[in-house]
Amino acid sequence: MSSTRQRGFTLIELLVSLAILSVALGVLFGAISNSLDRVRKGRDETLATSLVQSLLARTGTERPLDIGETSGTYSNGYRWRLVIRAYGNDDDAKAHRMSAYLVRATVIWRDGDADHSRSLSALRLVPPKTPPI
Repeated sequence: MSSTRQRGFTLIELLVSLAILSVALGVLFGAISNSLDRVRKGRDETLATSLVQSLLARTGTERPLDIGETSGTYSNGYRWRLVIRAYGNDDDAKAHRMSAYLVRATVIWRDGDADHSRSLSALRLVPPKTPPI
């Protein structure tokens, strides 16, 4: 009698290889998911930084320097807040020919259950208003 051995994999070998493959794919998909999440968060932070820089740059040129707080919402859902306060006291205002304003621009966005924000502050100098002749 001759014994012929069939070639191929046993069921156990196939199950072990499928288990190893599923673990490897799970780790790979987790790493890709984390990378995509970090890219999205970086994109959100970059956009917020750009928006807050733009808001601060427009203040005093396109937006008047009115003391107080204003806020609004961009079309992409990001919210903004602009706080303008007089800088210095009355003695400073009398001693200097220019008025100074402290401007704080903030952009807020929602990421999941948490709010995130970026803020920038600047000091704006305004020359005195000349009376009409």
